Amino acid sequence: MTKIFLTRGFVTLLLIAISLSGASQDGLAAAKFVAGFEDLPLMPSMTEIPDADVSVDTTAGRIIIAFARSPDGPETIRAFYRTVLSQLGWRKQTETAFTREDEVLSFDYLVDGSDTVIRFSLLPQ
Repeated sequence: MTKIFLTRGFVTLLLIAISLSGASQDGLAAAKFVAGFEDLPLMPSMTEIPDADVSVDTTAGRIIIAFARSPDGPETIRAFYRTVLSQLGWRKQTETAFTREDEVLSFDYLVDGSDTVIRFSLLPQ
């Protein structure tokens, strides 16, 4: 994406802090982010669904949609992102929606056998 947001600086500082706290370089290399998002960490138990993401810049703002799969249930996933997103400046609006600046990040869950498929959606507010 061509836009650079202040949150990228926050993520950089967070990674520096982790490295100074004694985390191994292997742990830093393993840190992953959801496709299309500069600062939305992929939950460790998740795997992204390849070629399912969409990213568009519009005059109203960014639109990003990405999908991942996890063996964890929706409540475990919600708990993880409630904690992580509040640390990244997102404000909880509902159980599945957060706002920051002029954007809304939402999550949708689909139970697929023993897995949960999650859709991450970022839309202009």
